[in-house]
Amino acid sequence: MTRNVSAAATNYAEALMQLAAESSTDKTVLEDLQRVAEVIRLTPEFEVILRHPGIKPSEKKQLLISTFSNKINDLTLRLLELLSDRRRLDLVTPISVAYETLWREKQNILDGTLYYAEKPDSRILSEIKSRLKETLGKTLELKEKEDKSLIGGYVLRIGDQIIDGSLKGRLQSIEKQLLSV
Repeated sequence: MTRNVSAAATNYAEALMQLAAESSTDKTVLEDLQRVAEVIRLTPEFEVILRHPGIKPSEKKQLLISTFSNKINDLTLRLLELLSDRRRLDLVTPISVAYETLWREKQNILDGTLYYAEKPDSRILSEIKSRLKETLGKTLELKEKEDKSLIGGYVLRIGDQIIDGSLKGRLQSIEKQLLSV
């Protein structure tokens, strides 16, 4: 995504978040945007029509209204109409991504990934999540991925931070210490 597209999408997402928060529909709008982006992604013909420069914005708007009317929130539909009028329907997916990021920040939700050599039992997973929630003061949505190369233990990645509690990480640390002597 280019910087201009990203900046424009963020501006639209921020304005939309403000309007949605005023009407307490911020989560509904999030779900709507995800649904619309999914329809566009799964229907290449639909995306071609929306991006085609030879099709009038009014025709695109009518297509959007007939496709999504009574299926999404009025605020989301008005955004789609506005994007059509301004010939910016290419921003639908980037706006969806930016809006979700803003919504997660507002809800104090962090995404993280827990890598493990062997799947931990649910008790250990819930303990990890509750300790992280205490430490970070945010809710953590944790994805789990198996990685046999870790040998044992866990690696937790939250954004740019990595907490390495794996056996592989410990062995690499010992190796560095021995080589530096």
